[in-house]
Amino acid sequence: MKKIFLILIVLVSGLVSKAQQDPMYSMYMFNHMAINPAYAGSLDHLQAVGLFRRQWLDFPGSPRTANLTVHAPMKNDQVGLGFSFINDQVGDMQTNAFMAAYAYHLRFKRSRLSLGLQAGGRNFNLNLNEIQLSPNQGFDAAFQGNISQWSFNFGAGAFWYSDNWYISLGIPNLRNNILSAQQINTTYVARYATHINLSAGIVKELSPIFKLKPSFMIKQVGGAPMQIDLNANLYWLDIIGLGLSYRSGDAFVTLLEIQLNRNLRIGYAYDQTVSKLAGTVGGTHEIMLRTDFGFNKNKTLTPRYF
Repeated sequence: MKKIFLILIVLVSGLVSKAQQDPMYSMYMFNHMAINPAYAGSLDHLQAVGLFRRQWLDFPGSPRTANLTVHAPMKNDQVGLGFSFINDQVGDMQTNAFMAAYAYHLRFKRSRLSLGLQAGGRNFNLNLNEIQLSPNQGFDAAFQGNISQWSFNFGAGAFWYSDNWYISLGIPNLRNNILSAQQINTTYVARYATHINLSAGIVKELSPIFKLKPSFMIKQVGGAPMQIDLNANLYWLDIIGLGLSYRSGDAFVTLLEIQLNRNLRIGYAYDQTVSKLAGTVGGTHEIMLRTDFGFNKNKTLTPRYF
């Protein structure tokens, strides 16, 4: 019954309120490619980021998200290309998305402005046959056929940045595709909602060994309340970072980052729910692995925190 209840929550949010459908990330400040195609090629080398999120550990069928992004600049440094894959599971529902990104970078005296587009496919799958309706598994015609729907989507974004600050506006999906073709002749049709992500951050040097990076992200989707993430990370010798975040109406987050070597960085985040679900759903774990390859030997490497 808990699995059915969770599925009903997600479906109703799609039908009526168009609530948050895209995956949620606590380490959004290290995962820009997942929310903004304009980030592609913003570094002077190839970067790959893998992230896994397990939400609400004490609730059966709770969300699980795996994300992989890869991006790099081309030889002229004005064009960046990227790729992202997202697997998002909620109960017996699963969504897989593949996106290719293109970004064009305009160089200014002390900053750059990147404009990006992305396009790709998304598959929505709902295994209705696997849902336990009752102890005796009674018959219900509505649960006798699984749903698997492919759709095409595209997104856009802008990323204005320098070595120590950024402003990001990303709209990962612009088309409001239906979740299933079986809904065409029904009264209510569940669709993907357009999500808008606005974020910004800055790095301030407090001393020769400490740096502070405050950042925020505002998430807006039609029919749902605006959500704000506030974050502050403190870095020691550009090696270890400790951070705290607050997600409005949802959770407090603790973050840890470690730069293992020139090419490898790991991160961990723990969300403690403070909403009305606190004490029922449990905490959330998020793990990140970032790798950087092919640094330009003709440039001085400046540590980047976004």
